[in-house]
Amino acid sequence: MVTPLPADADDGKRSVLGRAFDILDCFSTEQPEQTIAGLCGQTGLPPATVHRMLAGLVEWEAVERTGRGRYRLGRRLWRLGWGVADVRLLRDAARSFMVDLYSATGELVALGTRESSGDVTIMDFIGGRSVNAGWYSGRRVPLLDSGPGLVYLAHATPNDLTETLRELCPPRWSRSDDFQLRQRLSEIKRTGVAVARGTSPGEPAWVSAPVYRRDGSVRSTLSLIVPEYRLNAVSMSRAVAGTARAITEAMVPQRARRARGTSFPASRPA
Repeated sequence: MVTPLPADADDGKRSVLGRAFDILDCFSTEQPEQTIAGLCGQTGLPPATVHRMLAGLVEWEAVERTGRGRYRLGRRLWRLGWGVADVRLLRDAARSFMVDLYSATGELVALGTRESSGDVTIMDFIGGRSVNAGWYSGRRVPLLDSGPGLVYLAHATPNDLTETLRELCPPRWSRSDDFQLRQRLSEIKRTGVAVARGTSPGEPAWVSAPVYRRDGSVRSTLSLIVPEYRLNAVSMSRAVAGTARAITEAMVPQRARRARGTSFPASRPA
């Protein structure tokens, strides 16, 4: 999130590109939509400048209007992201496996990644039935309440996990809550699968598993997004874990794994 500038900050000291990035950086998982007033408060830019910058960003499709006076990030930013070699390689390797998983389950299949900001973003998705309304490439999901987020937290270092929980957990978070979450994350890391049910009526469930890098760290996540009434945690966990492992092996050829002595954790869903 951008740190607001003093009210008397000179707008002219920032380049046009810098102001554009200041505005784009305000959009987050917690606040996926923004108003002009909200953007002014976060960036310290005057309303006329924000309005002018938004008009240019909308025309370029970096931002899109969602309603009267409200904006969210546009899909063109995400399409640009696919041009990054590492991202394109992952998508190309995962695509056929995602199609196979969709054919086997009939449910929405999503590939996610964690950004430097800490948010998890849906990189790509395939298929889905009634649950797919509102899902699109580039959508951000919360760490604590989604399968992909729990997978990343389960594989975080102790220091990173403690710092992340300090930032994300509500004020009334107790030692008991912290212990239970850490136990859950330990089990997710052991089994290789996170099952996260919706936190409110109508929200879908997640079944997620990690896709690893050569060094054994989490590169991405593979998920099924399923309405609660169709959730079969055992069979779906096996399917997702097996598919995620196949993507990992496609990304890291056997010869490279042997050369580096890398052994990826086996998935053992309960």
